[in-house]
Amino acid sequence: MRFTLKQLRYFDAAMRTGSFVRAADDMSISVSSITAAIDFIEQTTGAELLRRMPAKGVIATDKGRQVGQRIQVFLEQARVLESDILSMTGDPAGTLRLGCYAPTAPYILPPILKRISKSYPEISIELKEGDMQSVVELLNNGAVDLALTYRRDPDEIQPFFPMFQAPPMVLLPDVSPLAQQREIALEDLVDQPMILLDLPGTRAYFGSIFKAEGLEPNIAHTTKSSSVLRGLVAANFGYAIMNICTPNDKVGQNGYVARPIRGQRDAPSFGVAYTNASYRSAIVKMVLETCREVSEEGVFDHLLGSAVENSADIAQRNT
Repeated sequence: MRFTLKQLRYFDAAMRTGSFVRAADDMSISVSSITAAIDFIEQTTGAELLRRMPAKGVIATDKGRQVGQRIQVFLEQARVLESDILSMTGDPAGTLRLGCYAPTAPYILPPILKRISKSYPEISIELKEGDMQSVVELLNNGAVDLALTYRRDPDEIQPFFPMFQAPPMVLLPDVSPLAQQREIALEDLVDQPMILLDLPGTRAYFGSIFKAEGLEPNIAHTTKSSSVLRGLVAANFGYAIMNICTPNDKVGQNGYVARPIRGQRDAPSFGVAYTNASYRSAIVKMVLETCREVSEEGVFDHLLGSAVENSADIAQRNT
């Protein structure tokens, strides 16, 4: 074969990102290395595969899309082969590319990565974060092997292992009179200003919680950052709704408190999405098993809104 594996990977990165600059950043190399690889492949094939668009990146030609699809399949097969060969002589070894829904990453990733590191020290992890839409896109185009994310529709075709259900909770300023209640009725929120985590899919989901009761939230502020959202709530700019909260969120140590919503609400599943192609990898199978073990041990139970804890409860658990 005239092309090196590295050149094919560079071509695939340029196809996926639509930009030599983003491809170089994704592969942690120089832009000139990406350009040289693309130039060599085009010269060898005698065809224009990626059309350069000034200030707009690159667009694949018809021939380029055909070549790109074949390269993507080949690279996936090569990576699985590499992983399987490394794993034949012992524990799984190689690289796992893991995507994660960004707002949940600080709470979900550490216990999973710690368990993988302990059980399979020969596996290295490449992390990519994004919103729910982008992490699924990364999974579908082969940029990641697994994606830690939410799923609301149980009938989706894509394989998915659910780790837990995450009922919505209300974040309230600790000075709010509602913060004294153990549960919050949606009717008590509609006249209050809402701070919305505005990412693809979240506006529709949070809106549906109110719509199910014939209500409409009063959205006063929006942000794409869960950290900014918490800061705005703590500063008494309004309330917010989240599906994962830490024990400290529930006791008001940061200027706000988390409270369950009264009644049964749409609680999406959080888990691991994968593809039939990625499941052929020994590493992916082992990591899925690790996620199953961690979830069955209840490692994430403290993040969910089934009950409101007090300071004494948390102190006792941490001792």
